[in-house]
Amino acid sequence: VVVIFFFFQAEDGIRDVERSRGLGDVYKRQGYKSTIECFESEEKSKMVANKLSKKNLNQVPKDFNDPSVPRLYKLFESGKPKADREKKAEKDLTELGKKHNAVLQSARQIFSIAINCLQQLHNIKDGNSMGENLGETIENYKVQLGKYHKILLSEGADRSELFSEVVMMEHKKKLINAKDENNLENIIEVLLSLRVNALQISPELRKNLVYELIRNDIFLITAKKNNQFILDLLAISSNALKHALCALISVIASTYKGVEYLVENDHSVLQKIIDILKEQEDGSVTQRFCVAILQKMSIKEDLVEVLMKNKMSEWIVKLIERSTSKEIHTFSLDFGSALLANILHANSTLDFLEKNASVTKNMIERMLALIRETIPTSVLMHVLICLSYLSKERFSPQVEQCHFVDKISDFVEYFSQNHVSENENDEIDKRTVLDLCAHMFHPKDVVADSSQSMEYNDMKFEDKIKEFENEQGDLIFECFPDEVSQYNQ
Repeated sequence: VVVIFFFFQAEDGIRDVERSRGLGDVYKRQGYKSTIECFESEEKSKMVANKLSKKNLNQVPKDFNDPSVPRLYKLFESGKPKADREKKAEKDLTELGKKHNAVLQSARQIFSIAINCLQQLHNIKDGNSMGENLGETIENYKVQLGKYHKILLSEGADRSELFSEVVMMEHKKKLINAKDENNLENIIEVLLSLRVNALQISPELRKNLVYELIRNDIFLITAKKNNQFILDLLAISSNALKHALCALISVIASTYKGVEYLVENDHSVLQKIIDILKEQEDGSVTQRFCVAILQKMSIKEDLVEVLMKNKMSEWIVKLIERSTSKEIHTFSLDFGSALLANILHANSTLDFLEKNASVTKNMIERMLALIRETIPTSVLMHVLICLSYLSKERFSPQVEQCHFVDKISDFVEYFSQNHVSENENDEIDKRTVLDLCAHMFHPKDVVADSSQSMEYNDMKFEDKIKEFENEQGDLIFECFPDEVSQYNQ
C-alpha cells in the first residue's frame, strides 16, 4: 500500500491557529505598511466625501482659502480662466482665417475686374469694342467693385454675398439677350464672368454656387422643359464659345444635383458633349473640359449606358495608348482614366462585357500592356483599378487566356525594382501603387480552385472616383494657364 501525502502551504496569517481578522493582518505581518496606509486613507476620503455631500457640493465655495475646500477643486478653478482664454483664442483664430480668405478672394476678384477693364481698353484701342455695351459693362464693374470694396472695409465680415441673387439674374438676362441677338462676344463674356465668379469663391461655398446656378435655371432647362437653349449654344461654330460653355457646364456638373439638372429632360446634352469631345485635338483645352464633364456625369449610373453606346471606353484606352508615343495633357489622361474606371464599375458595363468575351479579352490585354508603359502615376492607378474590375470570377476565361495573374505579378516585381528614386514624392507614389496592387489583387483562398483567378474587394457606389473633389469633399473647379489663347481664335 502506497500512501501519498499532499502538503499545501497556506498563506501567512491564514494557517495560524489564531483566527485571522482579515487581509489587514496578512499585510501587516508581511510588512506592507504602505498598502495599509493606502486603504486607510481611502476609507477616510470616503467618510469626508459623505460629509461633504451633506453640505451640497454643487455650490461654489465662497472662500477658496477655506481648508475644507479640496485642493483639486482649487486647481481646477484656477485653470478655468486659462482654458477659456485658449478656447476664445482658437475661435478668434478660426474667424480671422475666414475673414482673411474673404479678403483674399475679394482682392482676387478686383484684380480680375482690373484685367477685364484693361482688355476692354485694348479692344477700344484696336476698335473692336461694342460701343453700345460699354456703358453697361462699366456699370456692372462699378457694382462689383462697390460690393468687394465693402467686404474689404468690413475685413471680410460678409462672405455670403460674393455672388448675389441680383448679379446672378443680371447675368442670366444678359445671356438670354445676347443669344437672341446672336451676339457671340456678349455670350462669351457672360459665360466667362459666371465662371470667374465661381473660381473666386472659396471651395467650401462652391456647392452653394452650383445650387444657385441650378435654382436660377441659368440654361432655361427647367423653364422650357427641354435643352434647346444650351444645345443651340453648343451648336455654334466657335472654339472660344465651346470652351467658355463647356467650362461652365463642368462647374455645374461638379455636383450630383448639377448632373441631374443637365439631364433633367433627356440625354441630349451628354450626347452633344461626347460629339464635341471626339472632334477635339488631343490635350486641347476644350477636350479637357469635355473629359471633365463626362467624368463627373459618370457618377450617375444610368448615364454610363450612354457612354458605352458611344464606345467611350474604347476611346479612352486609345487616348492613353497615344500618350505613350506623343505628349498629351496630363489632365485629359487623369480624368479620362478615372472616367474609364467609373464606366467599368457599372453593372450595365460588366453585363455587356460578360456577353462580349472578345471585347473583354482585348481590353484586358491592352491595359496589361499599358501598365508597363511610362504613364502618369494617377493614370496607372486608374488602369489598375480597371483591371481589378475585369479580374472578377465572371471573366475568369478571359483572365486565364491573357495570363492575368502572371502579368500582374511580373508588373509588381518590375515596378518595385525599377522605380527607385531619391525624390520623396516618387517614393510615396511607388508605395501607393504597390499597396494598391496588394489590396486589389490576391489569389483566392480556395485550395481546390486551380484557376488561380484573382478577386477584388468591391467598391461601393460612394467609392466611385471623383477627381473633382478634394479630401474634405469641397469642389475643385478646373482652370488652365493656356486657356487665354482660346479667346483669340
